[in-house]
This record gives sequence, C-alpha cells and structure tokens, in this order.
Amino acid sequence: MARVKDPIVLNNYFPYLLRSISGRIAVGTSTVNIGAHRIGMREWRILSQMADRGPLTNKDIADDTGMDKASVSRALKYLEQQNLVQPAPNGDDNWRSKPFDLTDEGGDVYCEIAAQKLARADQFWSDMSKSEQKELIRLLQKLKNNVDRVLNQNR
Repeated sequence: MARVKDPIVLNNYFPYLLRSISGRIAVGTSTVNIGAHRIGMREWRILSQMADRGPLTNKDIADDTGMDKASVSRALKYLEQQNLVQPAPNGDDNWRSKPFDLTDEGGDVYCEIAAQKLARADQFWSDMSKSEQKELIRLLQKLKNNVDRVLNQNR
C-alpha cells in the first residue's frame, strides 16, 4: 500500500469538514420534505432562495447553488407544474433570463418545510451557546465571502 509523506489530516481540513457536515445534513434532512410535497433537495434549494431573495432567473439560481443550469431548468419546470413557482413579469420570454417567483401555494409549502428545517437545525445547535452560534455564523459568512472573492479572481 502506498504511503504519503504528509497527508492532509481531513478532520482538520475545513473544505472536507464543510462538505462532510453539509452532506450529512442533506441526507439526514432530505426525507423531511420529499414525502408530503413530492419535492427533493434541489427543489427545496430553489424555493428557499426565492423566499429569501424574491424572483430569480435560472442563472441566478445556478450561480448561487452550484447546480448546473440544466438541473435548475428541470427543477423549475417541475415546480411550475406543481404550481409552486410561476414566471415573474419582466417582459422577457427567454426561459434562461425569465425570473420565477413563488406562488401562494409555493409560499405555503415553503413555510411548512422551513418550520421543519428550523426545528431540526435547533437540534444541531443544541451543544452551542447563543454566542457560539452567532460567532460560527459570522465566521461562515466571512469564509463564504472569501471563497467568492478567491473564485472570482480565478475567472
């Protein structure tokens, strides 16, 4: 078996830790919303983005989530068929530049799922004080800004 002189210690390597935590949370919480509303994680991401930011285009969603544009398009079409999103008026009929927004039903579904997600998230915080929670959020936001800056430099 090959040995590496100085391997990365994964439990101290933040990209690994973030991906590991994120993956576990996604798998552990995906069943919260799939059954009752027949939507999956990619649809949930879109609904939550629209609830937070308002109308979004395919490109906006793809850029923010890291999903490919084809997956976003399929998810938007599915959500539109389920009457959870609808085209937002902007005078442009081009699918990729047309913004979509939540319908009233989509807002209701979002609120129901969000309540479940927040209750579950409270369990994840259970061993942290309120100040630790705020500090972690602050540091993660700072990290996200740094990641965005670095990745934009390489484009």
